[in-house]
Amino acid sequence: LTESGCCVSPFWSPDSRWVAYVDLPASGSLAEVLAVPADGGDPRLAFTHVGVVSADWTLLAYPQAGRTFVELVASSERWAVPNEGRGVWLSPAGHAVAWEIGSRGITHPDLRERVIWVANADGSGAEEWVRLWGGGFVGWTNGGQDVIVSGRLQAEGPSGLWRIERDKGRAVLLVEAEQPRDPLLSPSGEWLAFYQAFDSGPGENGLWIVRTDGSQVSRIDLFGAYRWRRDGQLLVIPLDVDGPGAAIWQVDAASGAEARLTNPWQAPLHISGNDWQVSPDGSMVVFLSSVDRSLWVLDLPMPSGS
Repeated sequence: LTESGCCVSPFWSPDSRWVAYVDLPASGSLAEVLAVPADGGDPRLAFTHVGVVSADWTLLAYPQAGRTFVELVASSERWAVPNEGRGVWLSPAGHAVAWEIGSRGITHPDLRERVIWVANADGSGAEEWVRLWGGGFVGWTNGGQDVIVSGRLQAEGPSGLWRIERDKGRAVLLVEAEQPRDPLLSPSGEWLAFYQAFDSGPGENGLWIVRTDGSQVSRIDLFGAYRWRRDGQLLVIPLDVDGPGAAIWQVDAASGAEARLTNPWQAPLHISGNDWQVSPDGSMVVFLSSVDRSLWVLDLPMPSGS
């Protein structure tokens, strides 16, 4: 899609027709966000600032002069978030923003205290939502009404992944895990994937899938980089240091059934730095090539029998 060495961090438009990316101009000017058609073509300016984009591309959150702003892309109207310039997470519908405030000083990560705050997208109604030890914000679920966090809710309490219900203030422990790593929510927040490593418990290490209503927790056989294709469909690129190249597998979250989608001997994938994303419609993957440092798009087949 792009020339070599131009860009990083690709992400998709809501209709899966465009790939946006952060461009690093050789001239030394400020980075910008461009977009190129998924079937090839000339790039165009997508956003005037590098920041966090809402799922429907209507809102953009970015830092400027020590403050964080949420901008309505169509009109350039913007609002300041009262978070002292910290990074934010936009809710799925763009109605709210969340951010973390961490404890100051030198503290072991397992003991570090964080407070999750939430406000309306225009910065109004800011309130503390939950206080954590040794964890952080993961993402939104239940249409943005609840959040998923990791860590402990008390300094000496159990560690794991939690669903925090905003209306009721109830906390639900989805899975107990000392150090859940790289938790990733599915597009609607119905499923969550994470991995564990260096755990002393037998059978605890590996890649796990959790249903965020708490009804299912399962460990899968594959282990490697992962992204959600759709809700209930997890894509995994297994770690294989001796193989000819990366291959993409699909795992059904409910049943655990696995299917290989690409052939590493016919079309090896050389992905740089785990920099790849699945299109919202689940039909394509874009990745940064470690061979020529450009963006490539791969059409994803459906598993046989689907």
